[in-house]
Amino acid sequence: DVLFNKAKPITTNSIDPRWKWFKNCLGALDRTHIKIKVPTIDEPKYRTIKGDIETNMLGVCTPNMHFVYVLPG
Repeated sequence: DVLFNKAKPITTNSIDPRWKWFKNCLGALDRTHIKIKVPTIDEPKYRTIKGDIETNMLGVCTPNMHFVYVLPG
């Protein structure tokens, strides 16, 4: 499994129509679920509705793909 894929910046001359909504974007904010291993007694606190043991992670990055804020859990 890949733990982290490095993001590739979008060029300013991109012809992909989805990127027109991000002109002058200062950064990005997103969250994800990360699978974790916890002691059996703690599993109910981390169980998702799909039954996986995961935690949330929130990340904020600059246009240069540098994380400026990370909130695990």
